[in-house]
This record gives sequence, C-alpha cells and structure tokens, in this order.
Amino acid sequence: MPERKTIAAYLEAVQGQIRWKRARPLLVRELERHLEDQRDDFLKEGKAPDEAERLAVEDMGDPVTVGTELDRIHRPRPQWGLLGLTIVLAAVGVFLRVLFRRPYFRQDLVLMRALASLGLGTAAMLGMYFLDVSRLVRHARALYIGTLVMTVPLLRFVYPTYSFSLMSALYPLAYVLWLYSFRGKGWKGLLLTILGGMPLAAVCCLIPSASGLFILLFSGLAATLYAAGRDWFGVGRWKGAGAVLAVAFGLLAFLFLKGYLNSFLLRVMIALRPELEPQHRGYMGWVLKMFWEDVPPLRSAGGEAAMSINAGARVFGGGQEFRPIDFSHDFLPASMAVAWGWVPLALLLAALAALLLWLLVKGLRQSYLPGHFVVLAVVLTLGFQTLFSAVLNFGFVLFSASLPLVVGNFQTVVDMALIGLALSVFRGNSIAREGPGRPIPQRKRLRIKFEYQ
Repeated sequence: MPERKTIAAYLEAVQGQIRWKRARPLLVRELERHLEDQRDDFLKEGKAPDEAERLAVEDMGDPVTVGTELDRIHRPRPQWGLLGLTIVLAAVGVFLRVLFRRPYFRQDLVLMRALASLGLGTAAMLGMYFLDVSRLVRHARALYIGTLVMTVPLLRFVYPTYSFSLMSALYPLAYVLWLYSFRGKGWKGLLLTILGGMPLAAVCCLIPSASGLFILLFSGLAATLYAAGRDWFGVGRWKGAGAVLAVAFGLLAFLFLKGYLNSFLLRVMIALRPELEPQHRGYMGWVLKMFWEDVPPLRSAGGEAAMSINAGARVFGGGQEFRPIDFSHDFLPASMAVAWGWVPLALLLAALAALLLWLLVKGLRQSYLPGHFVVLAVVLTLGFQTLFSAVLNFGFVLFSASLPLVVGNFQTVVDMALIGLALSVFRGNSIAREGPGRPIPQRKRLRIKFEYQ
C-alpha cells in the first residue's frame, strides 16, 4: 500500500498494533532509528531519497506483523505473587489487630479501622503499581524538596510522633532519589549526596524520632556505599566507598566527643539491663524478658488469655505497680507469641523476610538503574522496620518500632504503597532503560534481517 512506503506511515501502522501506551514511544523511536540507518545505507549506494526510504520500509517487513510481535514481547509483567503475598500479610495484620485489641477499644471499632487500613493500603499499592517510575526520576530533586516541605505542616498542626512515623518511611526513598540525581557528578556529586541526608536527619532529631532517624541513617549509608562501590559517582570504587565510610565514622566520633550520644548510650544500658534501672524506665523491657523466659514453641490459648499480658500483674521494682502495657501495636508480635508460642511468630517473620528478600533479589537484577535504586530504598526501609520491631519485641526496648504491614493503621497504607512502587519497577522492566539513547536488547527477538542483496 502506498501509505506504507514512507517511514512516518510505517511507524504509524506499527504503533497502532502496540497496546501498551507506555511502551509505544520507546519502541517507535528505536524502530525509527533502524529505518533511518537502513535508508542511509541505501543512499550511500546511490539510490534516490524517495527510493531509499521505500526500500528501507520494504526491507523491514510488514508493519502489522512487526507491531504485533512488538506487542507480544513488550507487555506489562504482572507481579501477582508479590502482590498476593503483600495483601495476605496485611490481612493477617487485620486478624491479629482485632484478636489482640486494646482492652478499652470496642471490637467493632477496631475491626472497622483495621479493614479500612487494609482497603486503603491495597488501593495505594495498586495505585503505585501502575505508576511510571521514570517520572519520579525526572523530578528526583523536586520530590526530595517536596518531602521536606510536606513535613513542616505535619510538625506544626498534627501530633508529631504519629505523623512523622509515616513521613519517615518516605525519607529513605527521597534520599535515594536525591542520590541518583548526582550520578556521574564526581566528588561534587558525592559531597552533595551526603549533605542531602543532613536536613532529613535534622528533622528526625527535632521530633524527636529515634526509629525514623536510624532507619534513615542505616538505609542512607547502605545505599550510598552501594552506589560508591559501583563507582556511580565516577571517582573510583575504593575512593568513593572510603570517603563515605570516613564521613560516617567522623560524624560518629564528633557526636561521641561532644556528648550527644550520652542519652543514646543510656538507652542502650537500660535496654540491656532493664531491671537495674533505678527510675523504672526499663519496665517494658523487663516485662518482655519476663514473658519470653517461659514462652513455649506452641501454645493453645485464646485471645482473652493472651490479653493477660496487659494486666501488668507482676510488680516491677520496689513494690510499685505500673499501668498495663499496650501490646496491640508495637508489641503485637510479643502478644502473638505469648498467646500461641514463638513458632507462629517465627513463621510470620519468615514470611516478611521472604517478601523482602524476593523484592531485593528481583531489584538487584534490574538493568534500569533508577528502578534498581527505588527497590533498594523500599527494601532497606521495610527491612530495618522489621529488624527494629523484632529486636523491640524480644525485649531490647531501645525505641518504638512497628512490624510492617501488620500494625493495622495508616502505616500499613504507607508500607503497601512503598511495595507497590517497587513492583511497578518490575512491571515495566520490559521497556525500562537507563536513557532514550540506549538500544532495546529485545529487538533481536523480532527476527528482522537487516542484510540486503
């Protein structure tokens, strides 16, 4: 047909067969590059411009066949396994939240809130799942600044501790996007990357939020070391990694010498030996260790029996009775273990670890570097949340930390949204590339011959 004898008409016919809108621009641009190369080869042979373009189009093959093959190869890759596991873990959280409810909350109210968090979390996860990650990368620095700006009204008008526990889960992602925006910028880029973590850390200290601060510091250090170790700043692997470690240890030494770590070291001592703290600030740690002394692998007990933890029946220090501990939020895993034994809790932690490991392995295999970093930020954030929660529930009470996905409040929504963002990277991996100028490896699967007689 005459309309297929020009490159523009050929490309229009091809893209009409590609149903994934996000894939069309990249695939059409790549195909246009091939056609132009073919046309230039014919021009070098002395062909007229119109004839060279016609021969290039004919040599490429039928546009409907080419477009159909591209549509078959480049489709969104559903992540049903990871999506399903995330929803199941969040649903388990709903069950646990209702079973080990706070004694002064109505059961129907707790159930309604838990189901609302599950519904909102699922919607947030699916919304982020269909997001184009490349849009985040294009506006990385603006998103970093926006995350800081969003914190201000929360600190001023909302209860700081609770609101910031939600915002702090976004800080590692904001920092990683900031980090990636300085890729290939040399020592200046590395310095600006490290400096970018300071405002975020300062906000954590102003709250104060120890869990948010440590999640940010550990995640940021791991991500920066990973980037420097792969020489993404262009200063050399060992030099970059050494500089990052030098800054980290130098800052730690400065804080120690100035006495800023005294309160933290006191917390560590209380967490290690809570029964020896004269002002009874180790009460929760003491109770947890007391219960862990006789928790069997399995135990047959109902929810009401498990709630005996909240009674605070034993006396802690000097004959003084303390108020009951709420084991339905940060201490939900401990309440679960006392009710059923430590095996069910171990299975829950193993399921969370499997989800995060699954995300990490798939993320490290990504060829699309921005997506690579997004997945790394999500895994580090949720991984440290899980680690800190496990340490807390086993009796080392250093700071508050909630187990991801199962806490049954708005933090579940944030956690599920982060997982959805990570899964969006895997969903679009068939077309995701580092830059528009890079070739698409899948083009070989078209079986198009570029030789001519």
